[in-house]
Amino acid sequence: MRRRKTLGTVVAVAAVGGLFGCSSAAPPRIAVYVAPAPPPKDDGNAAKGGEGGDRHAAALEQLKTAPLGWRVDKQRSLRIDLPDAAHWTRVKFWGVPSLVGFRYGKDHHAIVAAFITHVDDNAVRGACPASFEKLAQPVLDSFEVELERLPPKAENWRSGVVDILSVDAKTATIIDHDSYAAAFAAYPAWPGACLIVGVAVPARDDLERARAVRDRFAESVLPTVDVRAKEEPTERY
Repeated sequence: MRRRKTLGTVVAVAAVGGLFGCSSAAPPRIAVYVAPAPPPKDDGNAAKGGEGGDRHAAALEQLKTAPLGWRVDKQRSLRIDLPDAAHWTRVKFWGVPSLVGFRYGKDHHAIVAAFITHVDDNAVRGACPASFEKLAQPVLDSFEVELERLPPKAENWRSGVVDILSVDAKTATIIDHDSYAAAFAAYPAWPGACLIVGVAVPARDDLERARAVRDRFAESVLPTVDVRAKEEPTERY
């Protein structure tokens, strides 16, 4: 498992909390048909991101349509049902301890990350999302991330309800200038602890495809996250 030094994990995790891969802006593209295709084999080494164009579009199409399959974290504490599961590589995020992280292809066509936050009572509605936003806000501020929040959706999870929040995010720093479609959910997983799972998809001038991938995660992946550990996992990566 390789450590990744990036800007875009934040959007995955607030969209959601570490730091997204730098990406070069591709020329504006007209949305035309591109056949779904998985990314080239990932060697697991560190990478800064990738370009847009047909390869990114094909990877997004693959994520929109490929069958779902389970992937697990190193401690086998949770399972996440990912599209085209075999082509996700487990990664770490620089400076942001996570329970698990995955990238789709070495060009970071999408990022999935899971984090743990702590609250006094995670049975209080809204406590878990608020704990994550508090964690992520300083990073969002430092990278000048602008968020457009979509209306949250309540989904059944276990015997209760989990809120799934989707956002469109835009960065405009000197090292990163791109848009992302992202979503995250906050689960009352263990006593006093919340599990945060998020996905971030770089647009690279293909925002509608990125949104479609994000929406699939919000509808089919995040509501089915399966917490296997009865107690909060102790290791972070």
